[in-house]
Formats: sequence, C-alpha cells, structure tokens
Amino acid sequence: MKFLKNFKILIIFMLLIWTRLSLICADDKPEFSRWNFKMTGEERFRYEYKKDFDFNQSRKDNGSQFYHRFRLGGLASLMDEYLKPKADIFLEGLDTQTGGYQIKAAANQVDDFDLHQAYANLHNILGSDFDIKVGRQELKYGKGRLIAAPVWANRIRAFDGGVLHYQNVGLWADLIYGQDVKYDDDKFNNSRSEEFLTGIYSGYQKHKMAPLVETYFLEMKDIKGRNDIQRYTAGARLQTNIAEGAVLDIEVPYQFGHTGSATVMKKEIKAYAFHADVIKSWEAVQWKPKMMAAYDEASGDKDPNDSVNNTFIPLYQSTHELYGLLDFFRWQNMRNPEVSMTFSPTEKFKFTPQVDFFWLNSKFDSWYNSSGTAVRSKTSGDRGYFVGSELSLRVYYDLNKNIKWESGYAHFFSGEYVKDSGAHDDVDWFYSQMAFKF
Repeated sequence: MKFLKNFKILIIFMLLIWTRLSLICADDKPEFSRWNFKMTGEERFRYEYKKDFDFNQSRKDNGSQFYHRFRLGGLASLMDEYLKPKADIFLEGLDTQTGGYQIKAAANQVDDFDLHQAYANLHNILGSDFDIKVGRQELKYGKGRLIAAPVWANRIRAFDGGVLHYQNVGLWADLIYGQDVKYDDDKFNNSRSEEFLTGIYSGYQKHKMAPLVETYFLEMKDIKGRNDIQRYTAGARLQTNIAEGAVLDIEVPYQFGHTGSATVMKKEIKAYAFHADVIKSWEAVQWKPKMMAAYDEASGDKDPNDSVNNTFIPLYQSTHELYGLLDFFRWQNMRNPEVSMTFSPTEKFKFTPQVDFFWLNSKFDSWYNSSGTAVRSKTSGDRGYFVGSELSLRVYYDLNKNIKWESGYAHFFSGEYVKDSGAHDDVDWFYSQMAFKF
C-alpha cells in the first residue's frame, strides 16, 4: 500500500505542476497555445536458454529463463503557434517479471508496476537558449559507455534529479545532477541522497555531416560510510568521417579521486579507458553490408596492496552488445578487439555475425561482467591474460513499425585465464524476443 500512496502523491504533484505550467507558459496570444496528449507503451517478451554459464559442464545448471516487461506512459506537451513544445509533462510506469525452467529466475530483474519516469521539462526559458528538466528521468549520453539507460535488461536505469540544457546552433551543454534510482520489488523505488552523479557534458557539431566533438567532466560520489567513493571522470569523444562511407569514433576518459574512509585504507584513483571503432557501409552493394571494427581497453588494478586503485569503473554504463552479447565483460580491466558485419537483405530483415576477443588488462585484478560483479578473481599464481573469444549471430525482423522481433546465438570459447582459474568449459546462449510498441 505504500507504493500506491507514494504513486498517488506523485501524480497529484505532477498535476499541480502541469496546471502551473499552463499558466506560466501562456503568452499574450493564449489562443495559439494548446496542450497535446500522447500515450506511449511497450510490451516485450524474451526467452533465453543458457548452458554452462559457470563454465562447468559437470553441474546440472542449464535451463531457460523468461523475461516480460511492460511500460505505460503519458506525455502532455504545451505547444506554441509553430507547434513547437514550450513545456512537457511525462509520467511512465514500468512492470518487470521473470520466470525460470530448470534454472532459477533472475530475481534482480523483477519489479511490480512502479514509477519509472515522472518529469517536467521547460523549453527555451524566458526566450533563452536554456531548457530545464526536473524529476525522475533517464539519462543518456554519447554511446552509453559512461551514462546510459540500457533497455536489454528488464529494469531500466533512471535518476531523480535535474538537467539544465543549453543549445545554440551546433553547441550544446548539459549541467547534470542525478541520484540513481534503486529498484525494490516490495516498496516504491527510491534513490539515495548519499549516491549521486554531477557534472557537465557538452558537444559541438556544425552540421550533421561535420565532425562531432563531445567533452565531459563528471563526479560520481557514494558516501557509504565504511568505504566512501569520490570518482571524477574527464574525457572526450570524437566522431568524424574519414572516407566516403566510413566513420571513425574515438573516446578517451581518465579517472581520478579516492576511495576509502576512516576504517578502510584510503586509495588514490588513477585509471583510464580507450575506445575506437571504424564503421564502413556499402549502400550500393546488394544486402547493403556494413562492417564495424572496434577496440576497447580499460585499466585494471596493478597492485591490490598499494595505495593506488587503477581499476576503471564505467559509472552508469550501458550493458549488452558493446562488449559482446554474453555480458561477460564491461569497460573494466579488459582489452577487447571486435569485428562485426551487418547485412540487410530487405528493409525489414537484417542479420549481424560478430566475433570478440577478450584479454584482461591486468591479471592482478579481477575479471568483471556487465554488472561489475567479479566472475573470477585469481590474482596470484600462474594465469594468463587471455580470457576467451565469443562468436555470435543476431537476426532482426520488423513486422511493422510497432512490432519487432529479434533472435541471437552466442558461443564463448574459454581461454587460458579461465583454464588457469578453475572450470573452463565453453558457454552457449540463445535468445528470442518480441517487442510491441504503441
């Protein structure tokens, strides 16, 4: 009942803001201002089959998992005489459920219908180049390597906070404050004031075909009491055409700050990451092939016993696809060359074969999966850097603009690090999902 109480209070609060906005934003010609309303929604079902995800064939832990996600939202926009929005009010609820056959369902992906987004957005405040967006909202920047609202998992990341946005021709900048919303299946989802993200993310692109330059300075702070974290991330991203039909994307962040407290040894943070990819398209060729070659690297800790932590942490990054389909890695203590090729036999149908190779950046640090959990932590004795390779295939088919189907298969070939640190059998995974949007 606490959820219902909080949800009702929030709806009343947003309705009051909505009423106030209609008065604030009305100009000298109120007949030209009007509210437009739109409902949004998504129903998504996914089936997965997992085999030997613990790299051990002797254990009977293979089986299926089922995922269901339902999103329902409502958007109210106050439009001017040119049909441009002056203000927006958006409310969205999210319900996520899972099931399992022969293996345990993913409990961390379950949340009964709860509030996902609820924000007010004012455009061009007092005729300026500034917008302000306040409330519970998704944050997405760049390619999602540091701040993202990934949609692969049932749960989707949201923040309580605000964004002050500046836009003038090709230059833009966001001043960000957000508290990561924590999922709680039994209660109303809330954020913690002790954990927050602040900073500025900016970009410039003269026109759509010109180079895109993004820069950022971000602070992630988590005051846990026992082991406080103050992590600063400064970096830049460049996307530019390097030849006809080829695009280069480079991103380089650096992290500094400290971890620890009075009861835990303080450590200085010194970490880095690097990404580069080249995408080349052949639109005039049959099936319109598009090739991508990419390389990712993120530093790992060189010595767990010294006073410096070299482990790069990708803040609130995207998961899935960026570093292989199996989610065995993220931008943390890793080196990952990747090659993929996408073919489009028709406008509705396409498929992508892909191969990834994975090494640890430092064998004195752990191997981390997409959630940041240590998969293996053999930090002494004989062990190699090479973790393994992943071969995958994804298939997409759009039945229409509202119904999309996709399936995929991935196989992981264990490398020397897996063999040196325990069970080392290969892994298989298959999925198929259908999404309905309205």
